[in-house]
Parts: sequence; C-alpha cells; structure tokens
Amino acid sequence: MAIISPLTFFRFAAEHSELLERLYEKRSRISETELREYVLACRKETDPAPQRIINQLEELGILEPSPEATAAYEMRRPVAQLLAYLLHEYRLTSVEVIQAYLTDLQKLGGGLLKAVADKDGAGAVRLLADAADEVERMRQDSRHSREAIVADVVKLKANKAGLTVKERLGRVEYLWTRYMAPLRDMLDVRKEMERQLDSLEAALARGEDAFETDPAVHREFAALRSRALRLRREIAADFKESIKELLPLHNELHRESAVSRGAAHALQLFKRGGLSALGLTKRLGISSWRTNGLFADEAVGAYMLGLKGYAPKLPPPLTAARPPDLSALISAEEFSAKARAAVPLEDTLDWLITQYPRAAPEQLLRCYARLYYGEFGAPRFSEGPEKTYAAQDCAFSAVPMGVEKNGN
Repeated sequence: MAIISPLTFFRFAAEHSELLERLYEKRSRISETELREYVLACRKETDPAPQRIINQLEELGILEPSPEATAAYEMRRPVAQLLAYLLHEYRLTSVEVIQAYLTDLQKLGGGLLKAVADKDGAGAVRLLADAADEVERMRQDSRHSREAIVADVVKLKANKAGLTVKERLGRVEYLWTRYMAPLRDMLDVRKEMERQLDSLEAALARGEDAFETDPAVHREFAALRSRALRLRREIAADFKESIKELLPLHNELHRESAVSRGAAHALQLFKRGGLSALGLTKRLGISSWRTNGLFADEAVGAYMLGLKGYAPKLPPPLTAARPPDLSALISAEEFSAKARAAVPLEDTLDWLITQYPRAAPEQLLRCYARLYYGEFGAPRFSEGPEKTYAAQDCAFSAVPMGVEKNGN
C-alpha cells in the first residue's frame, strides 16, 4: 500500500464527510451498487466523477475489498475507529484484550529491569516508548468502554426500538457478565491488574534512581510513571461510572421481569382453575365482617316513645365562690414602709410575728430574708442563746437578730 499523505486524506474527508458517515453506518460488506448509490447521493456539482471518488476511497485506504464476497468493500478498521471517535460511538473492550495489554506490560517491565541492570539507556527508552503506547491504548479502551456502556444504558432507558423487558434485560445481563463482572474481578486489589501495575511502577522507580544522572532517560521514566498512575486512576473511575449507570437499570429490569413473570403465572392459573385458583383471600388478606347485637326497629321505636314525655329537671345551682382570704399575705409595699419606720430593731422575727400574726410562715420568712440581706439596715445577731418564736400553725427557733439603722 502506497504512503498516504495526511493532507490529502483529511482534505478528502472534509470534502466528503457525509459520504464517510454513510459508509461508516454501513461499515461492512458494501456492494459496488450500494457504494455507487452512496457516492451519487452525496456528490456535489463540483465533485469529480463517481468512479474517481470510488478510486480515491481505495487509494486513501478508506475502503478495501471485502473477503466475504466479490465486488464488495468494507471500511478499514483504523478509519472506522477514527470515525467512531469523532461520532462518539465506541465499542466495548473485552477483558481478554485488557489481559493481553497486561501480558505485554509484564514483558516490557521485565525488559526495563534488564535495561536498568545493564545501564542500557537507549534500550530503556525504546521499551519505555512501547510501554507508553500500551498504557495509552489501555486507557483509551477503558474510556471507550465506559462511553459505550453509558450510550447503551441511555438507549435501553429510552427504548425507542420498543424492546420487551426480557430483551432489554438480556442486553443488560450480557453487558454485566461479559464486561463488568470480569473487569471488577480484575480490578480487585489482590488480582492481576494491580499486581502488574505495581510491578511496572516498581521497575520505573528503579529506573529513575538508576538514570538519575542522565536527564533524558530519567525524564522518560518519570513520564511513563505518571502515565501509569493516570491509567490506574482513570480505569477505576471508568469502572465506577459504568457501574453507576448500569446497576440501577439492571435492578429495575429485574424487578419488572419478576412482575411480568408473576403476572404471566397468575394468568395461567386463572385460565386453568378460575379465580379461586389464585387464592386471593389468603394471599392478600381480604377481610370480611358481619354485624351482631344490633337493636331491632321495634325496640328502638319503643325507647323513643318513652323519651317523648321526658321533662328535664333544672340543674342544681352553683355554690357561691368564697372571697379569697388575703390576711395571710403580706404586701411588699406595706412591709417596706413599716420596716423603714421600725428600724432600728432589736428582734426582727418577734417584730414580724407581732406585726403580722395571721401571716403564713413562708411570708414571714420572705420578709425576714429581706431584713437579713440588709435591705433596711445592717443586720446583727445577739450573743445569747436561741429563742423560740410561736407563729401561726408553727414555731421558729433562732438566735435573735436585730437591724441597725443605716448611718448609725
């Protein structure tokens, strides 16, 4: 095959983009008749003759003869991959392909260790270039698988093709068992992918140390180590995103499928044995009720006739409320005036009982506290023994306390 000029290829692609998209949609085994129809449908007035365009498709490596039939063509895989990338139509990458990548990385890692041991900088650079290609292909395939799964999930949710629940569930099960489950097993920290990447990173770290004095080789080792770290991070992110999209649809279709199977089974039972075969009363707990102990109409009528001549009596009058006894209360303003006029005092508690003989004990103690805290003068206690004070319904025992007038 002759060398193809990139400028010529992309100029042709720009001028015939619609034709290339149609050929990509057909993709495999395009007959000469179909190819000529596509060319005529997309041909512009300024384009060359249709046969010239067909010849250019072959010369530029866009189409090649199909092995399935004579007088038929198919799009070359590199061109189809480029169009798939541009149109965001990606194919899923199987675990077997990833396994092949890991096998190649293992061999390249062994070669790198040998090059490091031999101090072979040129050989190490060649191996690093091959390893970088493998890492990038692996990363791109992982991203394409993620995009393909997300696109499939969107199509299955929209269901524009009108697929049944069983058909959609079959597609989801295929994606799960063919791609997600093996990839999850491979991503396990104890499994092969982690071991191979760990081994590669260890070899790259040794290479960085060994060629520390050679900046060019050292830079290549560091670059590949960064690519490996990005690969590890993005593969895990792609897997999580794919699971996030696929798992809810998987569970939803499982529920719908279970409901459909249950409904079909119930209909079969109903068809064979009638409604009683379903046993709805036992399954659904349908309740039934019956009334007991109700009055007969005659008894209710006789009771109402007895009420007809009933004359209600007047209710007993309410007892008159007694006025509140305020003699046990001590007015705060009155007490303040009396205390200021009575200070100085020799025995405050005796004075309080004398002034308020019917006051409640708690009222006397509240006023005693005001005298004690010096509101009306400085308190002082006598040096004699305790004294007993008789108040209403109780008795106090305390050392006599006097109050001196402020300023004296």
